[in-house]
Amino acid sequence: MQLINKKLSFSASLALATSTLLGANTQVNAEEGWQADSAVLIYNENNGRVSAIEPAVNLRRTYEDESSINLRVVYDALTGASPNGAASASVAQTFTSASGSAAQTANAQAMTSSSGGTSRQVTPSPNVNTIVTHSYDDDEGEGHSTTYTIAPGDTPLDPSFEDSRTTVSLGWTKPLEDNYTVNLGGSYSTEGDFTSFSVNGAVAKDFNQKSTTLSAGLNLEFDTVTPNGGLPDPLTSYATHNTIGESDSKNVVDTIIGLTQVINRRWITQFNISLSQSSGHHSDPYKILTVADQGNLITDPENAGNYLYLFESRPDSRQKLSLYWQNKFAIMNNNVLDLSYRYMTDDWGVNSHTVDATFHWQLSDSFYLEPHARYYEQTAADFYTPFLSLGDDVVINSGAITALVDYASSDPRLGAFSANTYGLKMGFPLSDTRELSLSVETYQQQDKNIRKEVAAGSHLDDQSQFAELSANWVQLGYSVRW
Repeated sequence: MQLINKKLSFSASLALATSTLLGANTQVNAEEGWQADSAVLIYNENNGRVSAIEPAVNLRRTYEDESSINLRVVYDALTGASPNGAASASVAQTFTSASGSAAQTANAQAMTSSSGGTSRQVTPSPNVNTIVTHSYDDDEGEGHSTTYTIAPGDTPLDPSFEDSRTTVSLGWTKPLEDNYTVNLGGSYSTEGDFTSFSVNGAVAKDFNQKSTTLSAGLNLEFDTVTPNGGLPDPLTSYATHNTIGESDSKNVVDTIIGLTQVINRRWITQFNISLSQSSGHHSDPYKILTVADQGNLITDPENAGNYLYLFESRPDSRQKLSLYWQNKFAIMNNNVLDLSYRYMTDDWGVNSHTVDATFHWQLSDSFYLEPHARYYEQTAADFYTPFLSLGDDVVINSGAITALVDYASSDPRLGAFSANTYGLKMGFPLSDTRELSLSVETYQQQDKNIRKEVAAGSHLDDQSQFAELSANWVQLGYSVRW
């Protein structure tokens, strides 16, 4: 899933902690007491792809000295179909889902059943043109594997995607002497094949009668991935499914420095510089690449009856630098225009630009609107490719497969694309202490990659080389203070 990316590069907990500190000088002294914010997000990608339901609760206790403790719990239930990385082709393609070993796709192109076993076929969704076969091994009694066949011309989507995630985060904010404020926190997230633990801290200093705030933050994140079927050996045969272990780890260090300045009574500006350094396992164990000869799929020399796909490979480190500028303008009485720009660059070759605008339009004491627009674009990673070419990227000698590249991925999130987001939030203050809100948003990507040439009439000729994503979501929120 792309929008709700479970392996975010910059910790949300650090961003929350630092934004809280940077915004401290604009807030009226918080009232002592409790505040509970709850929301339910319903997310849906078009064409039968990923759907999610995400309830979240945020509980904050503010004390007389303006210190506070914050607890946040989020649960995600994810289902649907996710791109596996293979290229769309003019012929049917068969794969094994993450719930089973890829080696069990031997002869799957012919859709044959194993001797001594039984099989059944289902079509999971009218929007996903696949046939799913569940094969049960009666002899070993070790459960089942799932293969699925993609119709000619369709994007290869794994229809068995299903996961759930629970995230718990805790934060503590404390004003100190000499206009300092400190924030400490941590979070823990777990799902079927991934766990993450992080700790973070930030400190802010107010100057010029609290019209200027300097802030700095640090986040340490420790991730562990334990994929179904083990960690695949990068750039080796998908059907053979050689593994290099059961699990691996990734460590992330995020730092941020920020400045907030009150320009006048109607304008406040904020500027942040952040650096993220990650090391360890970055490859997606469920993503593969097609190997093609002049645009035609070729047979896996190690597994007769299968087309040749290789597991992706990414560098074992990544460094990101981000610049962020935000401005808030008070317009007339209670209306606020929020404009921001973000630039990100990394050592993988990805450069991105984000422009975001939100307008808070207070129509009455009991109703407001917040239209929202966002534009995003990025360049492709240096190793992004829609497929691998025989002879240039991969060679086969005497049945042995050898990759000529160190890194390669067809993950759309690493490709070049632009995206537009449009939304509207409707707020209903029910009293001075209670508020109900409803938000709706829509998202659409546009392919910006340079098309890779293939031979006319080949399997990949006139086929899409980028799986564009479109999605919609709605969120219902309720807040109460006491």
